[in-house]
Formats: sequence, C-alpha cells, structure tokens
Amino acid sequence: MGREITELADVEFKGSLADAFTIYGDRLEQLGDQFALELEMAAGDAEAALVSLGRWWALGLDVQFKARRVAKRLVRAQEMAHGMGQQGPKIVRAYERQFTEASRRSGRHRRAS
Repeated sequence: MGREITELADVEFKGSLADAFTIYGDRLEQLGDQFALELEMAAGDAEAALVSLGRWWALGLDVQFKARRVAKRLVRAQEMAHGMGQQGPKIVRAYERQFTEASRRSGRHRRAS
C-alpha cells in the first residue's frame, strides 16, 4: 500500500488543532467533491461506451441493461465520494463541539503543542 493522499497527509495536527481540523475538513470536502465529479463523468462515459457494443438486431436493449448495471456501480461510488466530502465540515463542527466548547465551559482552554 504505502500511498498517501497528499492533500490530506500534508496536514499536520500540531500547533493550533482548530486550524488543523479546519484545513483537513476543507481539503476532505474538496477532495470528495472532485472525486464525486470524476466518478459521475466516468459513469456516463462508461455507460455510453458499453451501449455502443450493442447489436443492431437486438436494438441494443440487452447491452443497455447490462451497461446500466455496470455504470450503477460507478454511480454508487460517486455517491459515497460525495458523502465523504460532506463529512469534512462535520469533522470541524464535531471538534469544536467536543473540545472547544467543552473547554470553554469548564474554564480550561489550552492549546496543544
């Protein structure tokens, strides 16, 4: 394995954790949106390419059905990538809710080093 998603791996959780979580959440959202768009385009392109394999005498109905089933997998992956992107802002809100607000209420707000 050993491969990194550099957009995310470059974020270091040092210094201001609020800033780190904000940057990480923003990058995750952008990456999810980009990946979702790529998969959406791939689904359309793959389905069109597979439909072109149809036989004229069958009106391509058999191939259209099969192509739609294959493209459906790409669409599902696209939906998951979109969901991944939506988690970025939620990570930031969860950090703020669990740590920033809690430390303010308890009166001890410290920065991680």
